Amino acid sequence: MDVAMVLKNLQEDKAIHGEKLSGLDFSGQNLSGADLSGCDLSGCNFRDARLASSDLSDCNLQKCDFRGADLSLANLYNSDLTGARLRRANLTHANRTMAKITKWAMKGAYITGPTAYTE
Repeated sequence: MDVAMVLKNLQEDKAIHGEKLSGLDFSGQNLSGADLSGCDLSGCNFRDARLASSDLSDCNLQKCDFRGADLSLANLYNSDLTGARLRRANLTHANRTMAKITKWAMKGAYITGPTAYTE
């Protein structure tokens, strides 16, 4: 599945669960409200993308580029963000419960809400 097909399915309100979408370039795309739960999105480029209120639970998000992305209200429950880049990302009120994420990755991210990161 390529980026155009993913965007078309999401535009038609078709959920995309458990698909292998690794390495795709979603930079600058509007994926707000998208249901991508359980997908392998490792190595994807989400730089400056809008992912507000999206469901990224149980996803492989290893080595993704989220710099400048809007992840406000996103569901990152139980996702693996090992090696992800989050500088300037907006994680306001994002659910990061059980997410595998390092302190280093969170450096420079904008975070508020009940699951706010604390050192």
